[in-house]
Amino acid sequence: MAANPKTTTAETITVERPTSRDQLDEFARLPFQVYAGRDAWWPPDVQNEIDLLSRRSLLSSHLEVTPFCARRAGRLVARVSAVINRRYIEHWNEQLGQLIQFEALEGEDIAVAAMLDQAVQLLHERGMRSVRSGFAAFLDYPYAIDNYNALPSFLLRGNPASYHRYFKDAGFVTEKGQVDYTASLTPEILARYRRMAEAAAVAGVTIQSWREYGFLAAIDAWTDVTNAAFDRHWGWNPVTRAEVRPMLTSLWETPVADLSMLATIDNQCVGAVFSVPDLSPALARLRRGVRLDPERGGGTRGALINIGVIERARGRGVALAMAARSFLAMARRKMRFAGYTLVLDDNWASRRTAISLGARVTGNFVTYRLSRRSSSALTL
Repeated sequence: MAANPKTTTAETITVERPTSRDQLDEFARLPFQVYAGRDAWWPPDVQNEIDLLSRRSLLSSHLEVTPFCARRAGRLVARVSAVINRRYIEHWNEQLGQLIQFEALEGEDIAVAAMLDQAVQLLHERGMRSVRSGFAAFLDYPYAIDNYNALPSFLLRGNPASYHRYFKDAGFVTEKGQVDYTASLTPEILARYRRMAEAAAVAGVTIQSWREYGFLAAIDAWTDVTNAAFDRHWGWNPVTRAEVRPMLTSLWETPVADLSMLATIDNQCVGAVFSVPDLSPALARLRRGVRLDPERGGGTRGALINIGVIERARGRGVALAMAARSFLAMARRKMRFAGYTLVLDDNWASRRTAISLGARVTGNFVTYRLSRRSSSALTL
């Protein structure tokens, strides 16, 4: 483990690069300290994080990942991983590095600044001209700017408010805003969804669940449609069938197979939705005696995670029909709310879809970027 001490008047700050299994395990478990006082939060998949850091992930072939951690007086107080995603760089022709897995305890401004400084310096030395934190396809999600004490939607962050200070002090600026929507599955809105599905059928669009389509074939169709639909979508980079199949195959016996949808026109797949049931009872960590707001979980809130329509099929109600079918399937499973996650502030087409579905904004998030530093820090 490489260490670089930063001495203050009070205590010694060290920035290290964990390498051993025990060090990586400690790195992966820092969120258990950060969020220990929360009533409800999503704990990390520790083994998945260790696999990524150890180059044993399905995505490792195109990633260079270097973890950093900061200690104050020997105690781990912050962590981050510097990532060079060669597939992203080739897709966008942009020398962009990414900082993922950022977590830090409260009041650790000096330690965080030292750690971020070294992580950015490494990316700079490896040719990266800019750095992003808060969005990396399949790797990282944006930082919450509201609802700090509520359980966020599945996969999204419920970070402390101090994270924004940490990044602004390091010279980062807000690059993109994102919103999370929630729809209340009332009888009136469900009737609207049925009309949406019927209108798409009249227009020649066939909507099927992944189970109806054939689950394994649906995984490949989702991969192909998503790559095509998101080809120019900010922040996205292509994924391969070989990467996606192992990630999703095990879900065929779960409600995902009934909640996720595909749209076809003339037997050609043109749209895809990936949706999940409410996973808070199985995966969220709740303080004893805590009852979640039904809009947030507790078995009552499904979530549409991803929706895409290829360009030639847009403007025909395909997205609305797929989302409507997914939300109707959630209602049949006694869910009372549906999330529509995650939409860029300037993705007006998707935002109009959310509004047409009767959804309202229930969470806001941001992604940070560093293109050049102020005179008090590094210049990229």
